[in-house]
Amino acid sequence: MAFNKDSDQRRFLFAIDLDGTLLADSAEGTIHPKTESAIKRAVAEGHIVSIITGRPWRSTKPIYEKLGLNALVGNYNGAHIHNPSDPFFIPTISYLDLNEVLYILGDEKVKKEVTNYAIEGPDWVQLAHRDANLEKVFGFDQATKFRVNIDLQKLPLKPTGIVFDAKLDTNVVELLTYLKRRYGDLGEFSSWSKGKGLSPIFDITSIGVSKGKVISLIMRYYNIHINDTVAIGDSFNDGSMYEVANVGVAPANAEPYIKQLSTVVMKQTNKEGAVGYFIDAFLNNPEKYIKMGLKKRKEEEDELQIVRADNFFSENDKK
Repeated sequence: MAFNKDSDQRRFLFAIDLDGTLLADSAEGTIHPKTESAIKRAVAEGHIVSIITGRPWRSTKPIYEKLGLNALVGNYNGAHIHNPSDPFFIPTISYLDLNEVLYILGDEKVKKEVTNYAIEGPDWVQLAHRDANLEKVFGFDQATKFRVNIDLQKLPLKPTGIVFDAKLDTNVVELLTYLKRRYGDLGEFSSWSKGKGLSPIFDITSIGVSKGKVISLIMRYYNIHINDTVAIGDSFNDGSMYEVANVGVAPANAEPYIKQLSTVVMKQTNKEGAVGYFIDAFLNNPEKYIKMGLKKRKEEEDELQIVRADNFFSENDKK
């Protein structure tokens, strides 16, 4: 369905993560029928459904086409923002400094958790060694230039992102916190899941890249009111979306961190069509959820304005 981005029709924005959220199975790229039908309903009614994912476009494209989407997409967590339905839209691409990324990967604390990694740009990728689960999610073999075994002598100096697999027992929160504190001036760090029982993925993108910023761009591009925005995600790389969107939604399988940020926590998991159930419920009664989002934001703002007296330094503390 074609639409005018400057239309006066009231439209809602659904910004949706893929792995662990929209997809029922990441490795197979399957979508629950309820999720598929609800997304197609939203598109048919003229609303904006945008995928914002840590994946590259090549492994997002089949899902985008299957759902009949026609809006902006944020890949690499927002390092690559483009509109597959509009050849005149100028993509936004944020690059990393390769030397700085290699410096991070050389950190002893990081090295002992990394089991595999890939360095890539919009049309190329080099992978340390073969890994069926990682390759299914990222579609490495579909890149224009794909190489197994990373050759540092033949790498562009400006990749769009680095992804690395960690051990099954890696403490995700601990490693993510370490990366952000130690190397926060060199890049943005996030983590997400390939699926139940599979090892966690970490990624590194350029400073300033975040999914939340993609939502800001999308709402302005389509002239969508800030209150009419919905974010749906499940993992740490989705956190920034909840800072921007009015209504935050988490499937039952989401990380506790995401559930805490959310306006609505679904009873269903991604495998059970959580995204579809929510979109249908929202479209049937949008004002209900918009008010819930506004209420939660007001409560959070009020909490930020409360300063406890014992937070201040006192001369007595020196004694």
